[in-house]
Amino acid sequence: MLPPLTGFPVNVTPESEGRSGETVSPPGQTLPAQADGQGAELAGPTAPVIPTAVAEGLPAAIHQALAAELPEGAAPGEIITACEKRLHAAQTLRDAMERRALAAYFHYAGPAVRLANSSNCWQHIADPATGKPCRSWSAWLRVVGVSRQHAYRMVKEEPLLEALEGLNVGELGVRQIDVLSPVLTNHGKDKVRLVWTTAADAGDTRAPSLEKIRDQLGLAASPVNGDDDSEKSSSTPVLRFQAGPGTFDESRVREVARAQPEVSLLVARTILSELGESAATP
Repeated sequence: MLPPLTGFPVNVTPESEGRSGETVSPPGQTLPAQADGQGAELAGPTAPVIPTAVAEGLPAAIHQALAAELPEGAAPGEIITACEKRLHAAQTLRDAMERRALAAYFHYAGPAVRLANSSNCWQHIADPATGKPCRSWSAWLRVVGVSRQHAYRMVKEEPLLEALEGLNVGELGVRQIDVLSPVLTNHGKDKVRLVWTTAADAGDTRAPSLEKIRDQLGLAASPVNGDDDSEKSSSTPVLRFQAGPGTFDESRVREVARAQPEVSLLVARTILSELGESAATP
């Protein structure tokens, strides 16, 4: 049997040779580059690269847990402890890789999503579901496969984090983003940094404090120069919830849904997206 690990001499057997007489690389090893008939080198097959805890910058304990042998012949308690330790380390490695992959995704996709949003060019793309131009930003996001949550972060949060770089901001909440984003859009980087540093000096960077300071500095969004979520036109229909507790008329809602199925479906999807998937079931 051939040794499974690299770094050891390999004895070639008939089983390790191909039918054409070319030596087949054992598991975990690659063959050196060979020359073709005209003297040019041909690259040999390469083994898959397995990510490691060291490459991901994880603690040594995670690396050791991944590299440790599993005690197959040990007592059940020792086996399950080792298995759970390996699983925890593997999941930690997976999470680190996913964070790095997501950061790369935002780095490359973010500028494209922001440009599509600011230029409104998405309005010229046909929605495959209808064959007509996309009726909304959300419709275009569905067409290109970008989640609303990721798009929100790309359009709103990422520019804010860049503007506030060096101020030890950490992760911004949705309300903080909603308060600061119009300041960045309408007044620029220096003003949004002013709002943040003023709030930080006062010891409170929560959304209510940021909003109060923003308004005191005269940086509140105006109806004319509001952010991208403001109404584009007074003719745009607006959904208003007017039913109070105990006055909800389900039959009326169903009647409206039958009369305007497309709008009703859009409203339903938007509400479920905002409340989360758990809201879909009572």
